[in-house]
Amino acid sequence: MERSINIISKTNPDYVEVLPGVIPKVIRTVVEQTGKPVFAGGLIDTAEEVEAALAAGASAITTSNYKLWDLYDKK
Repeated sequence: MERSINIISKTNPDYVEVLPGVIPKVIRTVVEQTGKPVFAGGLIDTAEEVEAALAAGASAITTSNYKLWDLYDKK
């Protein structure tokens, strides 16, 4: 994790994608230590997993579950 944070700091990306996105602890750490927007993706299949990622600080979610697209597109 420390190596990843250092790379993010050195390269200054516009955003960081965290995979798999079902690990809120990692999402929270990346957001807190880098200040970068985080896209959470990978293995996200339920609305509860989306909510957990967002609550941990994710700015966006990537998922191939189109039912979640429709659910969150309406909000």
